[in-house]
Amino acid sequence: MRKNTLSRRAVLAAGLLIGGVMACGQASANDKTFVIGVAMPFQTNSWQKGFFASAKYAAEQLNASGKKVELKIVDAGGDAQTQIQQINNLTLQGVDFIIIEPLSDTALNGAVDNAVAAGIPVLATGTGGITNPKAIELQNDFKTLGDKYVKLITDRVGTKGTAIMIRGLAGNAAEQTIQDSYTRALAKYPDIKVVSTVYGDWNQSVAQQHVTTILPTLPPKVDIIFSQGEAAFGAAQAFLAAGREVPMQVYGFSGTDVNLLIKLNEKSGYDSVAMNTDPGVGGMAVNVAVAKLSGEPVPMTMEAPVPVLSVAQLKADHGNLADSDILWLKYSYDWTLKNIIGKK
Repeated sequence: MRKNTLSRRAVLAAGLLIGGVMACGQASANDKTFVIGVAMPFQTNSWQKGFFASAKYAAEQLNASGKKVELKIVDAGGDAQTQIQQINNLTLQGVDFIIIEPLSDTALNGAVDNAVAAGIPVLATGTGGITNPKAIELQNDFKTLGDKYVKLITDRVGTKGTAIMIRGLAGNAAEQTIQDSYTRALAKYPDIKVVSTVYGDWNQSVAQQHVTTILPTLPPKVDIIFSQGEAAFGAAQAFLAAGREVPMQVYGFSGTDVNLLIKLNEKSGYDSVAMNTDPGVGGMAVNVAVAKLSGEPVPMTMEAPVPVLSVAQLKADHGNLADSDILWLKYSYDWTLKNIIGKK
């Protein structure tokens, strides 16, 4: 057990109150192993599996470069109360840093306070931010995501048409921010009519089920599908199963999405792109954690890129992606220092 673990246990055993012994957040010894807790919301969709894989990849690369990194990954199974307990447990265990994919933007604030009071930096990423200002934020540019998506669509089908909207996980702060960005972007195009809205829960099978349910109520021709994250494949499958043409939509990074887009392109010239918040942010977050623990000045707010990949790029670089896999980009420690943290 590390030295500061007993102090942290004492703090939390007394009611998880502020005032415990501050842990040493920056180690100078060359043989120091950085223990990083990763509090995941769930692992039931391919995006989260990609986040998990990219975090492990980053740790492997850091270890290969001579830095010593250990990950402690926990899964809340979609329950915010479980995630609170898991964050508190990571604090009790004396980890050096905690990365959170929050299930709530407010419910975790107390657990974050406990960790910070024990000297453990906390970073929120992936599923969105939290309202506790003590947490470092590494977020995708959700506010402009809708503008990018709508432009990609209108460049292909024009500024008129009938559309359906597939939202993400109800109640999630990032989901609402993305939805708000769609609303703002679509306000510029009054001739694009959204005739039905459903929730897809960032899950392919849920999206397929809900789109299948509304299909009989839709006009004979639907031109566009607006969706978040994991919905594209499921939505397309609902239309294909009904013998209907797949509307224009932007696809995600899952193997099923990528392979379907390539297949549609080869069959009929269907020309779209894959764009998504990158699961590779998991590796990026690990790099940021190690930078912080190594004494680098890390901003409290950072922005991750949202990649857009053409069909040609997908065929060239990801044509052998298995349906069960997901595309994610690899970010080195040095790249993260320069492009995310902003080190000169």
